[in-house]
Amino acid sequence: MEIQWLHLKFFRNYLDQEVLFQSGLNILQGENGQGKTNILEGIYYLLTGKSYRVHREQELMSWGENEFHLHGDFLVQKRKLRLESHYKEKRKIIKINQVPCRKLSEYVGTVNVVFFSPDDLAMVKGGPAERRRFLDLHIAQHHSKHIQLLNAYNKVIQQKNALLKRGQNGVKSQLELWNEQMVRIGSEIIKNRWEFTDLLSQKSQEVYGQISSGREKLTMEYHSLGKENLSEALEVFPKLMEEKMALEMERKMILVGPHRDDILFKLNDRSARLYGSQGQQRSIVLSTKLAELEVIRQNKGEYPLLLLDDVLSELDELRRDYLLDYVKDLQQTIITITSAETLTPRASLMLKVENGQIRRFD
Repeated sequence: MEIQWLHLKFFRNYLDQEVLFQSGLNILQGENGQGKTNILEGIYYLLTGKSYRVHREQELMSWGENEFHLHGDFLVQKRKLRLESHYKEKRKIIKINQVPCRKLSEYVGTVNVVFFSPDDLAMVKGGPAERRRFLDLHIAQHHSKHIQLLNAYNKVIQQKNALLKRGQNGVKSQLELWNEQMVRIGSEIIKNRWEFTDLLSQKSQEVYGQISSGREKLTMEYHSLGKENLSEALEVFPKLMEEKMALEMERKMILVGPHRDDILFKLNDRSARLYGSQGQQRSIVLSTKLAELEVIRQNKGEYPLLLLDDVLSELDELRRDYLLDYVKDLQQTIITITSAETLTPRASLMLKVENGQIRRFD
């Protein structure tokens, strides 16, 4: 999979900019604050309908504008696709080959993407919400119905939270109805996350073993409802909902559900978040991202588009060389960097980014 052409209008610091890309390694070089990352963010938003940096579309608009527009030509299985994403008058419009999509789930996964930035270290060091978000974003590229499940589940817990906060008479019978829906929808979310974690764990373990020369073993475990086994978690889910109902009513908050689940990264059976060094944690993130590439290739028959945002400066020489050797076999990689001298021989395309303008190196 690859992108051939990108058009950004009123997106971040780009008022009207077109970019042509090539197969292989594409380098966006420029000083910090010039707009390199905004290009990657535009591609990512165009493919997923979400920004990995902010949650509100208003933050993506150029200064003084109230809309933005993204267009891109992509190659998937030797077939050309045009994707469009427009945000205007607080409405999102998405199209594939000029045909509007009614739901994001009809759109996401058309072209797959893996994004890697220094902020991804939060996947290991941060809280459970970071790890759940990482899982859900990538499951959605494989299984479009996962988006519908997440939306439905979020609506249920919003309604249940509102009910708990009101605390009116007869709340117990209403809670039982919401709990039934939480179990039904939440069980599917748990299954999707568990299965994807298992796939990712196998691949990331192989990559980490190569990076560490076999000295350390990486494992990923999805923990749901206090259980380390999928069948046990699904079996205990309705029982826990019933057991915790009185306490939820007392505290006026939801205490059980997949919105509280987590992934545990372990190195040699010890928590990597608590005991891993900075270098080990970076190796975990690198291994997990490269594992994503392999899982998507296995599922879709070709590698996804890889976006690397200033990651080389964060990696030591060993990990940097490993990553660069890995990406040479991919269909397309787009990388941002402040100085591209060491990468010039590897690049198929070099682009200079300066003050929101992009030009090709001569």
